[in-house]
Amino acid sequence: FFREAYDAELVLSELSDQARRFTEARPLVDTVTRRISEVLHISNIAVYLRQGHSFGLEHCMGLSDDVPKRFEESSSTVRNLARSNQPATLYRENPDGWFLLADDRERHALDTLGSELLLPLAGRDKLLGFISLGAKRSEEPYTPSDLRLLQSVSTQAGLALEISALVHSLASEAARRERIDREIEIAREVQERLFPQQLPTLPGHSIHGACRPAQGVGGDYYDVLSLDDGSLGLAIGDVSGKGISAALLMASLRASLRGMTMDGPADLAVLMSRVNRLVYESSATNRYATFFFAIYQPMNRLLRYVNAGHNPPYVVRKNEVHPLDGGGPVIGLLPDAIYEECRLLLQPGDLMLAYTDGISEALNLQDQEWGEERMLAAARARLPENASTILRHIVNEADR
Repeated sequence: FFREAYDAELVLSELSDQARRFTEARPLVDTVTRRISEVLHISNIAVYLRQGHSFGLEHCMGLSDDVPKRFEESSSTVRNLARSNQPATLYRENPDGWFLLADDRERHALDTLGSELLLPLAGRDKLLGFISLGAKRSEEPYTPSDLRLLQSVSTQAGLALEISALVHSLASEAARRERIDREIEIAREVQERLFPQQLPTLPGHSIHGACRPAQGVGGDYYDVLSLDDGSLGLAIGDVSGKGISAALLMASLRASLRGMTMDGPADLAVLMSRVNRLVYESSATNRYATFFFAIYQPMNRLLRYVNAGHNPPYVVRKNEVHPLDGGGPVIGLLPDAIYEECRLLLQPGDLMLAYTDGISEALNLQDQEWGEERMLAAARARLPENASTILRHIVNEADR
């Protein structure tokens, strides 16, 4: 008898050490219940684990099919274990107060389980589950030594359950982030295809454009369109916000613009009003875009444009700079907006520089803005070289 008691204490002590090494709930529960049953000769054991605001049956042995499947968080059994964080003995001839507070349904559930001892499986902040132990086959009561060892086992098992939940949460979060990263990568690839893949060529002119999103995808947009009458459409815009939602609105803006410019629009103010209406109807109330659109006629060097709240592009000459402002409000914010077409006659050697605020407002480590003056100085420094060389120099200067 004493040898068996000594062996039981030794096994339960080892089980307490082993329990905290598990990172999966199912093998932990199986091992703990099996070893407790073998060592203390207990036929009926059931384990309940937290499932939201109730505790569902996770594992049982030696019990019939009508074993209760769930205990509510509000039940007297659960509230007592959560409050005391101690094993609760259940002897019907002299029950504790928590059992007397239980309703008939809960008492019937405990009777069906044959519960004589309830072990809390506690995490750091809340009860994660509990183990119901039936009577020993020897019909002896649980001793203080049993309670002490079983308390140690249940404490380590509770911590292991918390670690298991954390591991699964981290794995789930990692998988979710991987899916999001993949979706963003796909969106980035799609968005890259929306930018001009091959810029039109115009004798006597050089044209170049580039976009480098701050995130995987963004709402900045530029386009160069060859129109049927030989003129050139030039567009640049900046959708409010970042990420996927901004990129989707950018794609909608691009589609609207391209659909309306195929025939070479005669009135840019009317075109911008239509684009505004379409963007307004297809976007959320807090979404809008600053936008600039121009048509350049190479035969007479006339630039017709509308600026819808965008950073004014500049026409840079040797001794002067013309900001291309005026036109109307941002697009997509108001259902009906009025725009005005502006005109400027370009001269040989002029540089038209259109940009979004991402480059002009680039910050260094001291939170100092690069600014439009530095951007214009970088552009002037490479005049009269071609557009590609000038653009590359501007970006390098901003990075520097």
